[in-house]
Amino acid sequence: MSRSPGRPQLLPEAAPAATITRRDFLNGVALGLGGTASLAAAATPGSELPDPALRTGLQGQTDAVNAAAHAWRDRAGDISEAPAERDEGVEDLLVVGAGLSGLCGAHLYAKHCAKHAGRPVRMLLLDALDDVGGHARRNEFIARNGQRLVGYGGSQSLDNPSLFSPAVQQVLQDIGVDWPRFNTQFFDHGWHERHGLNSRALVFDARTWGRSAVVLRQPGEAPASWLARTPLPPDAQRQLARLLAEPAADVLPRGMPPAARRDLLTRLTCRQFYQRHWQLGAQALRWLQADTEGYFGAGIDATSALDAWAAGLPGFSGLGLGASMDTRLSPSGRLLHQGQDPYVFHFPDGNGGVARALLRQLIPEAMPGSDMISLAEGRVQHAALDRPDAPVRLRLRATAVHLRHLGPPGEAQLVEVRYLDSHGQLRVARARQVLLACWHRVVARLTDELPATQVAALNDQVKVPLLYGTVLLNNWRAFHRAGISGLQPVDSFWREAALDFPVRMGSLGPPEHPDQPILLHLSKVVLPAPQEPALAPREQAARGRALLTGWSFDELAQETTRLLQSGLGDFGFEAGRDIEAITINRWAHGYAYEYMRPWDRCWPQGPLPCTTARRGWGRVAIANADAGAYAYAHGAMDQATRAVQELLPQARLPSWSKRPGPV
Repeated sequence: MSRSPGRPQLLPEAAPAATITRRDFLNGVALGLGGTASLAAAATPGSELPDPALRTGLQGQTDAVNAAAHAWRDRAGDISEAPAERDEGVEDLLVVGAGLSGLCGAHLYAKHCAKHAGRPVRMLLLDALDDVGGHARRNEFIARNGQRLVGYGGSQSLDNPSLFSPAVQQVLQDIGVDWPRFNTQFFDHGWHERHGLNSRALVFDARTWGRSAVVLRQPGEAPASWLARTPLPPDAQRQLARLLAEPAADVLPRGMPPAARRDLLTRLTCRQFYQRHWQLGAQALRWLQADTEGYFGAGIDATSALDAWAAGLPGFSGLGLGASMDTRLSPSGRLLHQGQDPYVFHFPDGNGGVARALLRQLIPEAMPGSDMISLAEGRVQHAALDRPDAPVRLRLRATAVHLRHLGPPGEAQLVEVRYLDSHGQLRVARARQVLLACWHRVVARLTDELPATQVAALNDQVKVPLLYGTVLLNNWRAFHRAGISGLQPVDSFWREAALDFPVRMGSLGPPEHPDQPILLHLSKVVLPAPQEPALAPREQAARGRALLTGWSFDELAQETTRLLQSGLGDFGFEAGRDIEAITINRWAHGYAYEYMRPWDRCWPQGPLPCTTARRGWGRVAIANADAGAYAYAHGAMDQATRAVQELLPQARLPSWSKRPGPV
């Protein structure tokens, strides 16, 4: 899934909207929940609604989805021999996973075979979720005034598309996603400035800081001035004021050559750099802890100082590091260093629009229309996804549980895939070829045909847990009165609450009056509290997942209401009156893990675990963002291209990115 963008919290104000960058959307991939007892109706899941995008409450990787997968994971006995109902016919291709990688792989396979097979390609896609797109999930609402609003519940945007590989550029062209139009036509660059929403409020919770505070920073205000209004102790205020007021200070030994400086930053975490070279204490470090989470899926305690430099955190600009790209930057660090595009390439439903465009190519009846605006405005026709007589079928709420070749993998003509359907019935499908566009740790448990070294490499991918969500507000008067576009909680539960992207596509677009409904997004990378010594990122992700699955909806709703009321109450906000609906998207398995220093000594020289993990065998190939160790939409599509090329050696597909990170 595409990374949610991060921005250092210490910047006194957002960049002007006309030059908006990825850093201006701190953790903007949304996570929202809402409400207290007075919001019970808003928080009730609409499971009876035919369109999953309209369902509120807990969505994404829900308890029901997890129950099916975990029951299989923890099964007793051999599921490969259990009684099962057999599907009719044989598929040319069976795809496990209907996220961006699976949809892209199916498109490429069908496109090539349509030219060479001389007959329609028979294809079945299976996905455990209840909607198309996987992490690229759409959230949709109908406000009380009848207005329709569309937001994103997962994969957020196309990030720096000018750096995409030829393979990804070709796919986007195939499916009619003309990405330059977002910048020139769809994104309303002047919306924030037009409405005076030029900063974000800092919010301090009394439970964390001893007293509550909402701090508005004025343009040009000295850091020491606004820091004095925070609950930070005086020594932390002085430390941070120096860091912010003197960002070009050189805190490394005089005469230390640039190469040695970069070597040092590669060995240090960002937290260690701030402790040792800026002499920041524990309270100042609390302020900075989450500033790298949106980019790297890890806080400053686990992110290298070199990556923090690439991300633009304060305290690095005076070190004389030069401008050249360092190969030891993580894949996201490389993207930050090389990327120049504005962060505006965004459908109203995020990369759900890309998923819909791919679906339109595969099953035109399921996604009517012919242009980008109809992708945003239209509805998926779920009844058309799985018609028995259609050459391409997409089956939702179908969890793959076992795979085997019918014979030795090098000689077999067919592959058998067992899956649990939406009724919990065990079924069997057969195919000439299989594309596994699911998580690596699922692949490791699907089959007994892989060597131990590959299974170990597959299990190396520990996904980062995330909460994304969307809150429907019936007005945004409090934001307008405060002159802010969002809230930045400091060392609190949520990392951000921000008004939606101002994207106009057909009837969908941002409101022009504060009395009109709007969508608000909140986000959280779920990680444990920092420890000394720091936990490795994989261990943090595993512990974060345990935290995430232990929280009830009511607990999350209370945290959301507390944040919005404390941050906006002084400007007239009333949660019980102003919140209409809440959708929470829980991704216990979110970002693909990226290799990063100082933890992964294999990076960048290799060999990389993902290279071993993604090796196809027999009639099976492996796609998904995990296969590239790169949590971006374009990374998922690159891996789909590679996997289809493995399945169809005669195809001459465009070049894809061969290593994690930008081309």
